[in-house]
Amino acid sequence: MAGKPNIRSIRFSDELAELIDRQAGNTFTEKFENLVTRCVWELPQREAELEQVQERIQQERKQLAELRKRRETLDRVIRSIQRSLDYQLKELENL
Repeated sequence: MAGKPNIRSIRFSDELAELIDRQAGNTFTEKFENLVTRCVWELPQREAELEQVQERIQQERKQLAELRKRRETLDRVIRSIQRSLDYQLKELENL
């Protein structure tokens, strides 16, 4: 005798029912299976991608911080040169 398919009865919220209903598939069971399958197979890949993106963001933040430091140093040097030039111009005018 052929056994019954794996039949289960579960309760869930209306919100979850709407989420399941938005999945690809023709029947509720197909939609539910597609949702579970996507979570099992796609979620780990997406999490790995997210981790890579977060690492890249961290690298970019470090680079940005370094560029800001360099800009601040250059700004100080430029201000110092400008003050020196202003002083020299005043000295020349007083001659």
